[in-house]
Amino acid sequence: MDDAKAAEFSLKVMINKEKTKVLFVEADNHFADILLSFLTLPLGRIIKVLEKHYGDEAPTIGSLSSLYHSLVNLEVGPYFVTEGAKQTLLNPASTFEAEYARLKIDYNDYHPAKYFTCGILLCRRIRRVSMYHDNNANICPNCRNIRKLQSNLWHDGKKLKDASGDGVFTMNTSSFIISDDLQILPYKTGLLGIISILGITDVDKAEPIKVTFGFSEIMSLLKASLISQAPFSDLILSKARHVNSVAVGSEPETSLNQIKNEDNTDSKKIVLKVMVQKSCGKLLYAQAEEDFVEFLFSLFNIPLGGAEHLLAGKTCIKAIDNLYRSTAVVIDDKYFKAPDTINRLTKPNVVHGCISDDNILLLTEECLPDDYSDMSWSSSDKFPNGKGSYLKIPQTYHVADDLTVTPLCIFSILSSLKKQEIPISDVKEVELQIGLKEGLNILKASLTSTTALTDALLDIVRIKHKIINFRG
Repeated sequence: MDDAKAAEFSLKVMINKEKTKVLFVEADNHFADILLSFLTLPLGRIIKVLEKHYGDEAPTIGSLSSLYHSLVNLEVGPYFVTEGAKQTLLNPASTFEAEYARLKIDYNDYHPAKYFTCGILLCRRIRRVSMYHDNNANICPNCRNIRKLQSNLWHDGKKLKDASGDGVFTMNTSSFIISDDLQILPYKTGLLGIISILGITDVDKAEPIKVTFGFSEIMSLLKASLISQAPFSDLILSKARHVNSVAVGSEPETSLNQIKNEDNTDSKKIVLKVMVQKSCGKLLYAQAEEDFVEFLFSLFNIPLGGAEHLLAGKTCIKAIDNLYRSTAVVIDDKYFKAPDTINRLTKPNVVHGCISDDNILLLTEECLPDDYSDMSWSSSDKFPNGKGSYLKIPQTYHVADDLTVTPLCIFSILSSLKKQEIPISDVKEVELQIGLKEGLNILKASLTSTTALTDALLDIVRIKHKIINFRG
């Protein structure tokens, strides 16, 4: 095991007398940096690292796990424009790769960003840069010279500082109190403030213990933060309090002002055919073209903090919602290393070029510094149809309630309906327009529910198409 995985944290933990609940944890800034880094992870990266660590025992994260498995199982040749396009979705990059290298524990399988620059002096002066190293992108468009690797564009190739001597997101002199459900409070809050904010009763009977957290415990904390309402009790005292799936409803609250002005935006609308059982109002499956499936797969590029921002901090994942709120409104600016840290953590951009210009969630990409302007996605062999275009056209897919995606097969559908004893006469096809509001519903449901389509769309189907039966 390398040094980044062998590192450990020594935590002071306050538990109740019955040893059934963690009241709070005292930790330094390096541990806080690990927690804050959870917000920067692309959703697909989370699925990947958990499955790499836990194998067959990996937790099910809403419908994202089944969607990721669909991506794994879908063949490249008939469905993806290139192998590289599929791999980009399976291994989503983050705009925080440089910061990952400085975390005390390397838990997320980070990949240093690589850039390629032209060796000709004139082109170097005008800062010609490419993110890709393939048959097209490897050639400088200015002088046709072959580009060379420059591993770290923003740090000019200098070795990153070791995290043991400096913080990543927070100041290295900071200490924090962290609640069982991942609320982070500055140490200056004081005992009485902590008791009041966290609602701790009978503090006189609390008992302190010391706990060591290493690589495995950090992985367990990442897992627990997504499926438990009390991650530290879950880990330290084995008192799991798991999250239940939550129905989404048709009008999710969001911090995006675009919702109010949806009619005035250029947000793309995607046509989706949904099959509903008339007798009980049950959503059976969706028939989708490649644009809807591309939207689903593109969810893997969204950082966890980006999902929180889109959903106004209300993902229904309690611990992550608390972590996000702590970052956004509780911790003062002075505890962070850079003035833009809070904004980067709570409104993280996706990596440049991995989403199309007409994405329905109106996501924003990370931009290169102003003097690095030559970033043409159309020149990359991975994306011959332009950035964010992963799938071949035309294709038709079957999307199950848990977002399992397979090529559409009429015979399989008939067999499934027969097995469920559902007559064709009891099936109604409903056509929906999937825009910003519906896309947010799907994002929210995918995080916690294994019936994401039902939770995200069924109420909309009923309202718009007068299917009034209640769910069975």
